[in-house]
Amino acid sequence: MQTVKKLIKTLKNKKRVFIQTHNYPDHDAVASAFALQYLLKNFKIDAEIIYHGDILRDSLQKMIEKLGIRIQPHYKYELTDSDTLVIVDANKKNKNVAALKGHVAAVIDHHPGIEHEDVEFCDIRSDYGACASIIFSYFAELMLEPGREVATALHTAINFDTHQFTRNASPIDIETVAMLYQVSDVNLVNSLVRNSIKLEDLKQYNYLINNVYVDGIFAYCHFPYGCNKNLLAILADYLLSIEEVEFVVLSTLSSEGVSFCVRSENPELPANTMIQQILEGKGSGGGHVDMAGGRIPNQKEFDSDAVCRICRSLVAHKLRK
Repeated sequence: MQTVKKLIKTLKNKKRVFIQTHNYPDHDAVASAFALQYLLKNFKIDAEIIYHGDILRDSLQKMIEKLGIRIQPHYKYELTDSDTLVIVDANKKNKNVAALKGHVAAVIDHHPGIEHEDVEFCDIRSDYGACASIIFSYFAELMLEPGREVATALHTAINFDTHQFTRNASPIDIETVAMLYQVSDVNLVNSLVRNSIKLEDLKQYNYLINNVYVDGIFAYCHFPYGCNKNLLAILADYLLSIEEVEFVVLSTLSSEGVSFCVRSENPELPANTMIQQILEGKGSGGGHVDMAGGRIPNQKEFDSDAVCRICRSLVAHKLRK
C-alpha cells in the first residue's frame, strides 16, 4: 500500500493539478475529491475538481452548495498535455472515466481493478466500501484534522456508498464514520441521506411498479422514456428491498446509449460479472459483487425483451450449478 506522502511528492511543483471524478459523479466521488483537494492545499498544492457529464442528484447538489465545494465540468478549463490528473473513485481504464488531456499521475479507487504501472501513485483498495474511507486514511496517516466541511462530506459519502452500511461496508468504513461523527455536521448528513428523492420522482416509482418483470428472485424493468441514472440506482435498491427479490437489473435510454444498473444480494449472482455477461459483445460494465453498472453505446443494439431473456437464463444457469 502506497503512502500519501508519495502522492504529495508526486504532485509537488506540478504546474496545474486537476482531481477528476468518474463521469456523472456521485456523493463518494465528489466528497473524495473535495477532501483530497483540502489535504493537498495543506501542502501548498492547488488542485481543481473536474468531471464529465452532469450532477444528477439533488441531494448531491445540496451537499456541494452547503459545503462550498468548488467543482466544475472539465470543459470550463482548457486542459493541455502538460496538466496533471488525479483520478478518484474510478480506474482510468474504466468506461465511466472520460479520457481528458493531461498526464494521469495518480489513481485512487475502491472498485475492483488492476494496479497501473504507468502512473506514479496507484492506491486501489477494493475491500473498502467507499473511496472516502481511503481519503480519510490519508488524513490519519498525516495526523491532519479534516475540518467540519470535509468531515461532513466524507461522512455523507460513506453513508451513501455503503447504503448506510448494508452494502459492501467494511470495518474500516465503520471505524472511519465513528471518527468523522465527532467532527461532522451530523444533522446535515442525516438530511442529505434521508432526502434523496423529489415528488416528481414518484412517477418513475409508479412506472416501475406497473412495469417490473419478476421471475423468482430476478426482477427487471426498462425505462424507455429515460430515467436519471442516480434515481435508477435508488429504484434498484428499492426493488432489492422486496423480500423475494435478490437480483435486479434496470435499464434506461440515455444520452450515452442505454445505461444499466444492477443490484445483487445473492453471492451466486455477483453483479460485476453478471453485467459483463449480460452486455457481452454489445457493451461494457463493472462494479462490485453487490452493485454494478453498464452501458450499451448503440441504442440500435439494445432490445429490452432480449436483455430480459438473457438475464433470466443467466440467473437460472447460475443457480443450477
